[in-house]
Amino acid sequence: MSALLTKLTNDADGRYLTAQERQTVLDLADALPKRLRAAEQVEQVEESALRTALEDVQPQYPEFAKYHDQAWARQYRDTQLVVRAAVAAMVNDDPRQLDDRALFWARSMFAANNYTPTFVRDTFTAVRDRLRDKLGAEEFTLLQPFLDRAITVLGDFPEPAAPAV
Repeated sequence: MSALLTKLTNDADGRYLTAQERQTVLDLADALPKRLRAAEQVEQVEESALRTALEDVQPQYPEFAKYHDQAWARQYRDTQLVVRAAVAAMVNDDPRQLDDRALFWARSMFAANNYTPTFVRDTFTAVRDRLRDKLGAEEFTLLQPFLDRAITVLGDFPEPAAPAV
């Protein structure tokens, strides 16, 4: 929302907002309470959704903990950071905010630690699916594009020469 609002006001530099631009601002304002309710709901279910998601993925990657100190605890923290960035971007309705705050950094970290793209996609797909299970339909619909973006961006890096998952 803030990026669109900034763009609208920048584009209107030296003039008043048009009727269509004013309506866009009103639409943004109208959607904000729904986005805030969705954020609150994610906050309430975050811990159980993330724990369940990682429990779902663990059997597929039994060697992961062998390669990394406190592997699953750190993976929980990393998924939590991405989910919280996705929620903030959803509140602002700004996918670029998600990229800038979390996705590009996390992707480079995952690649540097020799994670595989498949492991990352599987983990964040499980997170998305568990959040779908725990959120209301309207709230999940608001968040889903940001979670889908996380899956796509985070899983887009070359396979490591020596996978550590």
